[in-house]
Amino acid sequence: MSIPTEGSARDDVILVKDVNGAVSLELMPVREGVARGFLRFSPRNLRLTDAAAKQLSDELSARPYSRILVQDNRKGLLRKTLLASGWSVRPAIDPSLKNQCSIVSTYDIPIDETLVDSSGGTPDISTTSFMSGISIELEGRKAWAFYTDDGETARVVAEKDRKQGMLVASSSEDMFEAADSLVSFLAATKKSWAVFSSDLGRFIRRFDPTVMWRMVLDRSTPYQHSGVLVSSQNKAEAVKLFSEYYDESSLQASFRLRRYRSNSSYAVYLVDGGFVITRLDGDTGLIFDIYVTPSKQGQGIGAELMRCGLTDLAGKVSSCYLHTSYPRAKRLYEKFGFKTTYSQLGIRLDEIALTPPSAR
Repeated sequence: MSIPTEGSARDDVILVKDVNGAVSLELMPVREGVARGFLRFSPRNLRLTDAAAKQLSDELSARPYSRILVQDNRKGLLRKTLLASGWSVRPAIDPSLKNQCSIVSTYDIPIDETLVDSSGGTPDISTTSFMSGISIELEGRKAWAFYTDDGETARVVAEKDRKQGMLVASSSEDMFEAADSLVSFLAATKKSWAVFSSDLGRFIRRFDPTVMWRMVLDRSTPYQHSGVLVSSQNKAEAVKLFSEYYDESSLQASFRLRRYRSNSSYAVYLVDGGFVITRLDGDTGLIFDIYVTPSKQGQGIGAELMRCGLTDLAGKVSSCYLHTSYPRAKRLYEKFGFKTTYSQLGIRLDEIALTPPSAR
């Protein structure tokens, strides 16, 4: 079993349109028989007609996958649609703990010459007081797993220059148990993401993590583009797009837009069917978020939004960066000169696993 890379298969996007709106599901092979789906939908309260629901189920069933991992929207669009068509829908991550766990700090690790960290060395607990963690009972043995709490995200990064977590055990075999228990624990505590450094990938393969890339562009070049800043004239369209992308009510989306517009570090631009948000961070710029509504996909809007965002940052910053886990988006960013500086592995803890009727 291998950790997914950029995805060499061609883009596989299922797009279903009906009178109520549109839904798209981009499928990326993870391993044989397993794919990860990236969901987009419009409007937020979309309910597919029977004909559209059948089209979505039929097209998914025609793919060579017995398991599809995807984050559903908050209203359970996929769950409701596919359950009615005979699909099995379950949490992708089982939150139940198979081993007894206790909440601890790194200072609870005993001084024991037989204990090792994930690299095989002696555990170094200096400058680790900020980490949260658990101890795991393993049939007379113990293992420990630590992470940095970053709101909805738990970071388990063992690299020395960005150390934000660690695994400690008596053997590499126990490391697998420690990683398993930590992922289940984080799912049970309602975290959204568990992010691991790539060197820990061997311990979390069974969770089919997705690769998360940080990409950097040394210089931002201005382009001709059709994007316009959000204003009172186009605010309603921005709120609609925000509601779709962030999967929140129109009121929440309106408050979010207000926060961005009141902060001079942010700029929000619209084109027909999408938006891009940039952010200034000193001498560095960030492509903060970029979104194309499903019904407008495949029309070059993503590239137009990139031209718009890079033009906004041109002359203001010495470099800019972004984060992505979508292989198709990564290829677009590379066309604009972005290069990958490092990657990490993310486990979406609230994903669902879809199994077609034929595979049950």
